[in-house]
Amino acid sequence: MGRADSWSWMDDVLPFVAMFTVTCLDMGVLTIVKAAMNDGMGSLAYVVYHNALGTLILLPFFVVHILKKVDRPPLTLRIVFRFFILGLIG
Repeated sequence: MGRADSWSWMDDVLPFVAMFTVTCLDMGVLTIVKAAMNDGMGSLAYVVYHNALGTLILLPFFVVHILKKVDRPPLTLRIVFRFFILGLIG
């Protein structure tokens, strides 16, 4: 039985489940933010809390990645310039 005849949960179903889950979580967060802003929360306070929460969630993954001592290629000026151009283009 070849690849065309069979289907895989990981390849065929999981991307749609992940996309649906992210969309539902995004709508939940937007609903909570709208309720908080209607009750008087300022835009600046939301941005600060959003960035602080993101930092707290992502920081452990960054620390674990650094401690694994993975052999990475050097960060050259050419690569930094490419990141800069990608940031400008969006």
